[in-house]
Amino acid sequence: MSTATPRMVPIRLRPPRPRPPRIPHRALVRTAVRQHRTVLAAAAICLAALSAWALRTAATTAAVQTDLDRTGCRGRVFTDACSSLADPVGQALQTTQQVQFALLAVPVLVGALLGAPLLAREYEHGTHRLAWTQSVPRRRWLTSHLIVLGGAATTIGAVAALLGTRIHAAATPALAYGASGFDALPYNAFGPVLAAATLLAFALGVLTGSLIRRTVPAIGITILGHAGLTVLLTWLRRWLQPQLTRFPPHGYDLSPDDWLLWDGVLTSDGHRLPYAQCPESGCPADSRTLDVYHSAGQLWPMQWTQGALMVALAAALLAAAYRSIRRNRL
Repeated sequence: MSTATPRMVPIRLRPPRPRPPRIPHRALVRTAVRQHRTVLAAAAICLAALSAWALRTAATTAAVQTDLDRTGCRGRVFTDACSSLADPVGQALQTTQQVQFALLAVPVLVGALLGAPLLAREYEHGTHRLAWTQSVPRRRWLTSHLIVLGGAATTIGAVAALLGTRIHAAATPALAYGASGFDALPYNAFGPVLAAATLLAFALGVLTGSLIRRTVPAIGITILGHAGLTVLLTWLRRWLQPQLTRFPPHGYDLSPDDWLLWDGVLTSDGHRLPYAQCPESGCPADSRTLDVYHSAGQLWPMQWTQGALMVALAAALLAAAYRSIRRNRL
């Protein structure tokens, strides 16, 4: 019985391919700055113009406030003795509201022009295939662009919040007599809420762009989504601070800066009865006047609480955007 002689088969060994060098993160950030330099320059110019307009309006409003205090016309501009100040007060109030509306538009523009196109434009033009098949992983690519555009959005939001705070301080309480910082227009146009809203709109735009993959539809959905979130948070904010209750002896007795949530009477059996439900003859004689409200001292705690919630929501949206690009196919 013969045994087979083993044969030697030559094997060609290929040396392992060298791993591509890791690109420093600083270089990725510089590349992102060059890619977005046009929109960053335009944003800087618009922010400078808005700042000049807001600061000038605040100075004019402060001058009107001084005139009201000097003449003793605070709260009674439309009386005969103070009629000469009616036009300056009206013009200052109108300009102040225009600036506040412009500040309300800042988060919308940031989300639509900085956030939504970030990934949607890459998908739409197909440039994501080139960027993500190089030696740069998707997550590092997105991180570098978020550092640039997210940093710009944070800066814009912070500056807008400071401008809104300056305007709000200059306009109250003499100009908008009877108005409150809790009103929807000034509340959403200053302080931590405006800064956080800008970051939230940017994060919403980034996530929308990663899901829609078309720039114009992503911009539209970002605008609608931000509007919906603003309405929802404006409605929910009344529960962000404890609601106070008082029993004024002569009806409504709150300061102009307080936020009245509900008023009516408390009957002898402990039921709360709105004024509209009282009979034509009047509310029960043994009832007590009741006001449910937020005091002026709760304004800034409410602002900071809502701002923190919005920042947390923005972080969740950005985390979802990271997960989205990780799962998306080229």
